[in-house]
Amino acid sequence: MNWPFTHPNVRIPVPPEIAREWPESTFHIDSFRGVIVKALGSTLSSAFQPIFDRQGTRFGDEALLRATVRHKAISPQQAFDSARQGDKLIAFDRLCRTVHVMNFASYAPQERLLFLNVHPELLVQINDHGAYFERILNGLGFSPNQVVLELLENEAATLDATAIQRAVKNYRAKGYRIALDDFGHGMANLDRLWLLEPDFVKLDRHILTLASQQEKARHGYAKLVSLLHDAGSLVIAEGVETREQKEIALESGVDGLQGFLLAHPEFRPI
Repeated sequence: MNWPFTHPNVRIPVPPEIAREWPESTFHIDSFRGVIVKALGSTLSSAFQPIFDRQGTRFGDEALLRATVRHKAISPQQAFDSARQGDKLIAFDRLCRTVHVMNFASYAPQERLLFLNVHPELLVQINDHGAYFERILNGLGFSPNQVVLELLENEAATLDATAIQRAVKNYRAKGYRIALDDFGHGMANLDRLWLLEPDFVKLDRHILTLASQQEKARHGYAKLVSLLHDAGSLVIAEGVETREQKEIALESGVDGLQGFLLAHPEFRPI
């Protein structure tokens, strides 16, 4: 892997695009957390939760932001709200994704997929969809086809359908894969499903919990998986926390599993 660039504040390889956008930030390598960055008064790091296929093979990891202010944990939403107030939302999102990629590169085999959360609002605000981040990926020895961009289903539903469809189409043309996250939370928008044609759909954890409590919900879960397959998407069951839930998800035909029963999020897991 070729990382020829350094950040002015520390001897660590950092993509030049990020060094230019965040000249006042500082990057460090922590023995436990891996690459961390201090920006906008917060310390940012990455945790990763594995995603397994039906046979139990780990094929992907979802990157999760961990943020602290003066050693006190804050939620990712609070960190992004701070960036929004400072009018740096897009740059902050890109910074977080870059830190995730740098940490992912330190342990993951090349064939494993990296699932990155991105707010649909940010996708439609950028004109050259995915090109800037593609340069960052290339500089870190990665390519877009190793990255799955996760869009929250309920947030995607609030945006102009044509704009987000255009953004997703352009990202996919560059090789990125698309996942619709938390599908079924509240009112599922099937029109968005057919419009965006996601490669993966992650079923909201609350549906699986309900399926483990009610027989009708259990049948409904299987029918939903079948519907998503008919739409051309691979289905990942989120929130698998008990053996019963795992059995329900597998019997329903899901393609992937994610949840505390299988693995908790960890810093730089082995």
